[in-house]
Amino acid sequence: MSKKTPDFEIRLLSAVRKTLISIAKDTMTKPGMRHPLTEQTQKMITDCLDIVVSRQVAIEKDSGTHTKMKPVYTDEQTVQSVSVDELKKTLN
Repeated sequence: MSKKTPDFEIRLLSAVRKTLISIAKDTMTKPGMRHPLTEQTQKMITDCLDIVVSRQVAIEKDSGTHTKMKPVYTDEQTVQSVSVDELKKTLN
């Protein structure tokens, strides 16, 4: 595999993920209204997003850049723990 192939794959996966998310956002309906996409199509979009994200995580793990970060919502309280020893190291 050439050096450019992983970069291309990363760009491709990112573009596909962004496109599928935009489709989901653009077709979102108000509660009680009929959704313009069939349930089967909605499931296919979800399945594709799952595959894309799984591959992105695999690439990140292989390259050593994967973090186990999860989205943080603005209305959620977050708790961050810091080791006293680590804090002392940064202050010295």
